[in-house]
Amino acid sequence: MAQKVRDAKFAPLKTKVLWMALFFVCFMVGRNIPLPLLHHTAASTAEASSDLLNAANIASGGNFFTPSFFSLGLGPWMTAAILWRFLFIGKIARDRKIPQESQDRARNAVMVILAVIQAIALMGTYDISGIPGPFAPETNAKIVIVIVLVAGACLVAWLANQNQDKGLGGVTMFILYQICITAVRNFEALSPRAAHAEAPRVFWIVAAAIVIAVLIGFLLGNSELRVHVNKISIDNGFTGVSYMPLKLNPAGASPIMYALTLLALPTYVAHAIAALAPGTQAGTDRFLNGWGLTTHYGFIAYLILLFALTIFFGLFTVNPKDTAKRMLDGGEYFDGVNPGAATRRFISGRVTGLSIASGILLVILAGGPLFFLRDHQNLQYFLMLPGTFIMVLALLWLLYEEIADTRIGTKYSFDVLPDKARKAAAAAARSTAVHSAATQSASSQQKAVAAA
Repeated sequence: MAQKVRDAKFAPLKTKVLWMALFFVCFMVGRNIPLPLLHHTAASTAEASSDLLNAANIASGGNFFTPSFFSLGLGPWMTAAILWRFLFIGKIARDRKIPQESQDRARNAVMVILAVIQAIALMGTYDISGIPGPFAPETNAKIVIVIVLVAGACLVAWLANQNQDKGLGGVTMFILYQICITAVRNFEALSPRAAHAEAPRVFWIVAAAIVIAVLIGFLLGNSELRVHVNKISIDNGFTGVSYMPLKLNPAGASPIMYALTLLALPTYVAHAIAALAPGTQAGTDRFLNGWGLTTHYGFIAYLILLFALTIFFGLFTVNPKDTAKRMLDGGEYFDGVNPGAATRRFISGRVTGLSIASGILLVILAGGPLFFLRDHQNLQYFLMLPGTFIMVLALLWLLYEEIADTRIGTKYSFDVLPDKARKAAAAAARSTAVHSAATQSASSQQKAVAAA
């Protein structure tokens, strides 16, 4: 098993690109397989194209605009991942020592439950043709559609995991594809001329945010803070200096994608309740009218999620507790910082400080322009451009680092060295046996050969 993992990790770049192309083709094919039992128009276009669902559509690689096998995209997988990290990546999971297989099964179960909720929510917006079966014709059709959507979400998650193991980019490629498709589909809404004609002041604010986001992404996207680390027999004044690299933006683009996905979860739940219990339609409508990027509550919740997730992902990526333990076990330490708990607090402080600075920038650049969404709803995609550029640049940096790591890894052979070592050992054994034959008895020679 370890051999297979190592071979996949250090596979040639060409092999990884071919695997990525295969998974990507499967993803595009699934996005173009239409859902069965639907008429050509949706029953509630306004609901399907709400501002919050549109934003989640970009961040999760979904296809809400055209009902298809992969309409849910990576939404259930991303939501399950963040909920799982909040619930289980912590002291409880470590103390109980939950086996990895059990964690994977439980996480997949959470993903399926979320996929069912989102599928029911989308199903309620479709105009469905009935089919014969054990229930009412329309109910039978709805069950089939939910099953198909959930199966599609599970297949997308499987493709993303396979691409993570064998290909390049993991979920990055799927999300980048969705961003590009959305930009092409909404080219008129993204047109600077259209935005400037409707709201000149908003146009210049968003344009400034885009320029700042692009400059920061290019100049500081891969920058890091290097903290000096003292290591035994390495940092001795002769062999060199060791350091711990901390990204200036430890969380990357994850806060934007996960914040939009989490913010859309209550919307899915409300739509699902309305679809299962039509008598609650009035209550769910009141909730939906007050929850979204165009409302004060939804906008403030998005900013809070954006900031909080930046700190959360920063600490999760670096993991100060495990890092401090590893340094303690290896005899490593920072200048003027005691090993153990003091080192953990030192790393947490540095990472939290960097994450707070990154969170403030994300709130201003990615969340600030959405303040104007309430009065300019037709410019939603233009107002989301700063955050979109941040996501694209961060994902491209991740892809670049993965390609660089792959090219470095393929320069080392993990099979040649063991073979050489075995051949050298065999030659030494034969030489020892021949020498022993001239000086010892037959029984002594057999012992020497066996010992060699």
